[in-house]
Amino acid sequence: MAFQTSILRDGEWVTETVNLQAALKASTTPKSAARAHPEPPSCGILSRTIVESPVVHRILPVRLRSETHNDIAFVGDHFVQISELRRDGQVHEVVRKSDFGSRIRGAAVIGDSLQHGLDDDDPADMVKSEDQDILMRDSLDTGLDSRHRLPPQLLVLILESGDTMFTFLRERQDSTLEFVFNKRESPKNLSYLGYHISVDPSSRYMAAASPDGVLVIYEFESMAGLNQQYRQQGFFDPVKSIRIRAIQGVIHKLEFLYPRPEDDYHIILLLIVTRRERRSAEPVSRMVTYEWEVGDNLKEIFAEEKAGNRLPKEHRMPSLLIPLRFNTAFFAVSQPDIGIVKNCLSGSPVFEVLDTDTPGRTPLHHGADKPLWTAWSRPFRRKKYFEKTDIIYLAREDGAIIHVEIDAPELVPSVTNVGCLNTNINTAFTIAYDVFSDVLIIGGDSGPGGIWKLAPRTDLEQVSVLPNWSPVVDLVTSSGRPLKASSALEPRNANSRSAEMNNLPLKPESLFSASGRGIRGNLTQWRWGIQGRIGLDIETGEPIRCSWGFSMNGPEGNGLFGLLALPDSSILLHFSSDFSQVDAVPPDSTAFDLTSRTLHACQAQSGLILQITESSVALLSDSRTSLHPLQSILGITGVRAENAFCADDILVLSTHNDGNSQLHILQIEEMSIRAVKSWDIAGEVTCVSLFKTAGNYFVISGSVIDSTSWVFAYALDGTVIVAEAVDKKRVGPSGFEAPSEAHLFEALTSICVVRESPNSAEFVAGTRCGHLLNLRISDQTSERVTWNSEAMGVAPVDVFPTHGLFDGDFAAMACCDNNIIMMSNFSMSSLKFQKKHFIWLTDSNDASMPSPPIHSVFGLGLSLSGYSGHMSLMLLAGSRLLIAEIWPHYSLVPRSLPLNGSPTRVIFSQAWNCLVVALLKDGKSTLAFIDPDSGMHLASACDKDRNPLEFISGLGHPGDKIYGLNEWLYVKDGKTFAFLLVTTKEGRLLIVSVNKSESRTGDGGGKRLQYWTRYKKVMAKPIYSIVGDNDGIIFCVDKTIHWDVLDLTEKKLRPMKQYDVDSPVISLRVSNGKIFALTTMHSLEVIDHRAGEDNPMSLIHTDAISRTTTHMTDIGTDGRDSDVVGRWPITMLSDHRGGLVGVWIPWGQRDKEFQTIFEAILPTSVRRFTHARSRPLWLGPETRNRYGVVASSKEGSEVFGVSLDGSLRHFTLINLELWRILSLVQILAQRNRLFNAMGGPPSDSDSTGSEDDVDIEPRLHPKLMHIDGDMLYRCLENRLLEKLVGTADGLDLFCEYLDGLDGGRWTDRFRDGIGNSEEREAAYFNLGYDILSYVLAPAL
Repeated sequence: MAFQTSILRDGEWVTETVNLQAALKASTTPKSAARAHPEPPSCGILSRTIVESPVVHRILPVRLRSETHNDIAFVGDHFVQISELRRDGQVHEVVRKSDFGSRIRGAAVIGDSLQHGLDDDDPADMVKSEDQDILMRDSLDTGLDSRHRLPPQLLVLILESGDTMFTFLRERQDSTLEFVFNKRESPKNLSYLGYHISVDPSSRYMAAASPDGVLVIYEFESMAGLNQQYRQQGFFDPVKSIRIRAIQGVIHKLEFLYPRPEDDYHIILLLIVTRRERRSAEPVSRMVTYEWEVGDNLKEIFAEEKAGNRLPKEHRMPSLLIPLRFNTAFFAVSQPDIGIVKNCLSGSPVFEVLDTDTPGRTPLHHGADKPLWTAWSRPFRRKKYFEKTDIIYLAREDGAIIHVEIDAPELVPSVTNVGCLNTNINTAFTIAYDVFSDVLIIGGDSGPGGIWKLAPRTDLEQVSVLPNWSPVVDLVTSSGRPLKASSALEPRNANSRSAEMNNLPLKPESLFSASGRGIRGNLTQWRWGIQGRIGLDIETGEPIRCSWGFSMNGPEGNGLFGLLALPDSSILLHFSSDFSQVDAVPPDSTAFDLTSRTLHACQAQSGLILQITESSVALLSDSRTSLHPLQSILGITGVRAENAFCADDILVLSTHNDGNSQLHILQIEEMSIRAVKSWDIAGEVTCVSLFKTAGNYFVISGSVIDSTSWVFAYALDGTVIVAEAVDKKRVGPSGFEAPSEAHLFEALTSICVVRESPNSAEFVAGTRCGHLLNLRISDQTSERVTWNSEAMGVAPVDVFPTHGLFDGDFAAMACCDNNIIMMSNFSMSSLKFQKKHFIWLTDSNDASMPSPPIHSVFGLGLSLSGYSGHMSLMLLAGSRLLIAEIWPHYSLVPRSLPLNGSPTRVIFSQAWNCLVVALLKDGKSTLAFIDPDSGMHLASACDKDRNPLEFISGLGHPGDKIYGLNEWLYVKDGKTFAFLLVTTKEGRLLIVSVNKSESRTGDGGGKRLQYWTRYKKVMAKPIYSIVGDNDGIIFCVDKTIHWDVLDLTEKKLRPMKQYDVDSPVISLRVSNGKIFALTTMHSLEVIDHRAGEDNPMSLIHTDAISRTTTHMTDIGTDGRDSDVVGRWPITMLSDHRGGLVGVWIPWGQRDKEFQTIFEAILPTSVRRFTHARSRPLWLGPETRNRYGVVASSKEGSEVFGVSLDGSLRHFTLINLELWRILSLVQILAQRNRLFNAMGGPPSDSDSTGSEDDVDIEPRLHPKLMHIDGDMLYRCLENRLLEKLVGTADGLDLFCEYLDGLDGGRWTDRFRDGIGNSEEREAAYFNLGYDILSYVLAPAL
């Protein structure tokens, strides 16, 4: 007997005939033991802020160092950056602090009463007569060290915690700068204190208030008294007294007004207070003033509540109060009117309307109403000028700026339209100055800011761009391995040559974020490293191989010269002193040999310049020159040099003649040259150099013998000192080499000496196969040569000296894959540079410019700008010669790609190797295809017949907005077809096709891609998200998930199933054959949509808590390739409140809730997660799994999360052993009061109390598994482990946990070894610092 039944086979339900006897037999067969369900992983999560938010709320000119430093303070939510405005019109970062432990709510400047006087004003006129005696005593102390004097001004910060911080900058013994703080704790638990803040013109009082009516008045010591206090006692405390006053109503604005010039002791405080005076009436705004004299009792002044004068309706809520310098007058900026109040102390205020005649709204305005005035600033002028005239710059949110000049005593205003800037303006606006111009510094709002100069009788001139990549709406990674795409999207062939590329190193991937509004919308490329500012860019028209720079006084002229090596000749360029003119020196006007290619050139300390070409050697001094043909020196007819190097008076060069390779030693004797020694060598010489040990010079060379690369070292008499074949892989940090190729190294391209000592010398050498070799030659070890290798890229590596210290240490540079890399902090123990950073060249006026493809660099050994610590470089990019300036500051160097629209989503197309952006342009939705390298727009819209359109069908509707954007790779018959999936706010679903454009002759190139709508579907409600599946698409319409499958017969999508959710799904993906639906209000839901054709979609896993989630990603792997779903990965979720949670999905246990692995609260909510292989090749993924770090993915990628404010965080999973160590340090740091409150290091006397020792052992709980990497970084930066861990139970636990890490492998060497207890403790602490350095290493 037989019957039919439905069986799930290969993921589909099929009907089969089953024999009854066979079925009964199968039912009686004993079942094998069910596979045990995997256990959830136990781990912690480490988060660290890689890039801070660029949002600046206040920009304040402040002299925090001395009268001579034109410092500017940029104040954000959590950071203060002090930069210096220099002669080039750029702001150069001086120092930055971001560990205040609390958000910064308000900032102000106190100090010299004439805050806007110029440098050459008499400083004696800037203080009151009561302080002159103290100043006179200070001036008599001629031996006073500047470190014991206060600067002219102090910066005041009010934190969200209520604490008030007073700070200035002080120079350390090593010439670096540090912040010096005085903290005044909040007098009471006052909320929102610092929302309003103002300093009186004499800097003797400061008012801070919260909107709910709490007013705090600070009385300060005079600056002269503070200087005396600081000099005598070594600290400063500006606060003399504090008075708190509760105001009935809401404090809307407060400002100190200017008294009469002769009444500088007169203090006037103006408040705008709004309160409801009658229960049924509207609130009333009143102007309240308090007056007193310096030194009066504040308790008596603020003893009574003042009623104040009622404000007219049009000025009851002014957005700005601007005090004027005369007649106790002020501007009340109410939108859109500006009123001027004269003599506000005499009777009821009278508001006169100021006629501004400002321009209409600019294209940067967003909104239906008139644009708002958002900021003001007073420029710097001479003190005498301010006695009769006041000047105010007033800025509008859409970039319009007016100049208001007020003459005393009649207060007659004169308004001038300065112009409209191409940036939005918020509160981050100020006016600084240089020698001849007003300098406008703007932080930018929803886009980059900038610096503009306004000289007399000229228009505004933009000097530079200040980057601002917030608010970030999306984040994406550009893949290093794009999918092969063609006109038909040919199938991917696993046996094709592309498989050979799998063994090559992978180019680091880049992060791109979408931000901005309107015409200021942009994509930002996140680049980490050193910024190089291009000062000169010359196109020579011929390819340049190498370059050298010299300072010379001779017949060719005076100043800087550049010697360029072309393929068959040379060029000499002369730069004018201001670099405004560059001239090529004719060959007959110089003693340089310009008829042959230059191989090497150098300038001795005596000023003698030596040039070695293929055919001659030229010597040039200020008064004498000589040219020596090589065939005359060597006595060899027709000889031509191939490689050369010189040091002091010794030259080495290689030749290849009649099949033989030779090395030649030459010596300079005044202005002549003689041959010292020549000898034959085997193989082909690829590079040579000289080094000096024990007072003697030696030659080091790279050669190729029988396809093997060799390193040789010779004495000057030709004796072989070292012969080493570079034919096997040595221990190095990179693991990218394929096993079959790990022993292969191609020829050396160049050698650079790093260090020389009496017994050894260290070198770096580049190879043709993309590796960097680190070598040591020593006569103190059994092996004369020690070396290791690091992968730098795919293209050949060339190394170059810096000709000077960089960041106070030896350094070298390398060029590879069109990138330039600065290498510093050379470690003698590991034999490699500890720091390697890309140098990103930027144009101050073009933020979208990609860094030029550099193939050669020459360090000038000095700074052409004259700034300490800076270094000027001469760089080559094809036929371009560039002069750039760098300095040792490692940070984000963003690149902004303009979109001319407001972006809403961005993805990276694997098929077309470009960024696809959904954006609003003029209120209409469209797509943009952006080349990540050039920033060019690649595609144009068309219809199905390839006729050009402005918008494809389904887009371009006013008011509509793209919500969902994804790429769908549909595979059929071994072929991959790529489509774009687009969904909109008004319910349109589009399947978009992309293809190469059919460009015609005469099109001028045009855009290389075209895109059109292949399929369109209109729903009645918004479609929030969409994703492609194997044979169909999944999308969410309002609160319903739809699954449509492509019907190949009808060539259309056929609805399959639907599933209703409780809130809209904002993110969809398919994993393990199941739908992951992230909802706005109900966390993540895992849905089975393939549970049989007749079965509906079903919810199989969900969260135990309803979370307001924003994004999700997977993190963690055990590194094993297995098709069995096991313990990994963990799904990480973020929510609107800054929450972060890692949940584990119990696969195979249907209807079971997620298990929470860890929970955390971050300072800001993560808007988008992304994975990226962002680390450079010398920090490969194989180096990231030490000390208990869990790999984030099998591909070796890192996990990042970006917030709306532009801050970027890096997330790392850590096992329990490592978590215990880091958690212990974190607990001890949190319990250190000074560490917590100030955000700085603890004092020697501040340690963990013994009463807390019993509770310091970390406990396992999901809410305790988060490690704050920012706090650990402060421990690492300030070397605080010894102070935090202490000597009690903390030290015992610390050592115990380190002993348990990786089975004790890291402490085997010293745990029970020799040495006293102090040495063993030092070893444990050193290991702790190594672990912190490892887990906190930058991931970009």
